[in-house]
Amino acid sequence: MHFLTVVEAREWCRDRVELTEAGVPTHPSQEQRFARGPTSDEVAFCRQLERALQPREACLLWVTDWGIWPSSENLHLYYQLRQSYGDRRQLAEAPAHLFLDYEAAALVSFLQVGLLCGWDMHLLPAVGYARAFVSHDEYVEFTADKANASLVDEFTAALRGAQVVSHEAPA
Repeated sequence: MHFLTVVEAREWCRDRVELTEAGVPTHPSQEQRFARGPTSDEVAFCRQLERALQPREACLLWVTDWGIWPSSENLHLYYQLRQSYGDRRQLAEAPAHLFLDYEAAALVSFLQVGLLCGWDMHLLPAVGYARAFVSHDEYVEFTADKANASLVDEFTAALRGAQVVSHEAPA
């Protein structure tokens, strides 16, 4: 596992996902077809989301907003987990977390901590067919490329309360 700075994360995203003017990934809701549903900080939800992003070589978990609900954040827990991987930098210094394909358990752990803390996070597989955005407002957006649109339906079926949304792609 590697921790990336914003500049490194943007470079990693190049040719993988479109970035906004602010330099962060666009939300899946900008795609023609996506699913939106409630989040949960339970480990089962985190595992489900991690599995939905398979197959992949690596997955970038990029925390793009934090400090929204300071009373919900457990930064001590986050930094203890981060330090267990040998990184002592602050979240603001290196907000992106790159997990290799065999580090699924670590991805689930960091995702769960991010949900507990109420952070906005993008999940971007290196070579995959889907991507997700988890909001501090307790919803998840999930999309897949056109060749794998059935992944959106599969994600929706597994996520109670989720709905598939189709709309014209933005101009």
